[in-house]
Amino acid sequence: MTPEPRPASRVLVVDRLDRLLLFDGIVPNRARTRLWCPPGGALRSDETFEEAALRELAEETGIRGVALGPCVWRREHVFEMFGRWCSADERYFLVRVGAAEIDGSGREAVEADLILGHRWWTAAEIAASPETFVPRRLGELFPPLLRGEIPPLPIAVGV
Repeated sequence: MTPEPRPASRVLVVDRLDRLLLFDGIVPNRARTRLWCPPGGALRSDETFEEAALRELAEETGIRGVALGPCVWRREHVFEMFGRWCSADERYFLVRVGAAEIDGSGREAVEADLILGHRWWTAAEIAASPETFVPRRLGELFPPLLRGEIPPLPIAVGV
């Protein structure tokens, strides 16, 4: 069976203390598997990656009115979600915020069921943690962004 294409946008939200916002979530179809991932989700049929990034950011965090930064990473993988196989093409956008209170009241029902909480992580905490992150190499990939090393084209980050 051919996986269904699932283009998606994710947002790397970095606060003034250089911490990254990540959600603690459950992997669909694997209720005991948890991971930490940036806000984001699938594009609607009429959206660009940039539009989806801003919409998902607003829905999942309540953060609005921010300037969307560059697309810095790209992640492609195949996964199962709710009994369907999907071929993901995810784009990761950088967003800088001052202080931000997270408001998840705009989340869709399925997001509310899968997101258990959130946390602001430093690069050192990510690198030292035994937790599972999306993308898996987050501890290696995040510090260059903090140093202002923005790739001219999105970097393929693997799974």
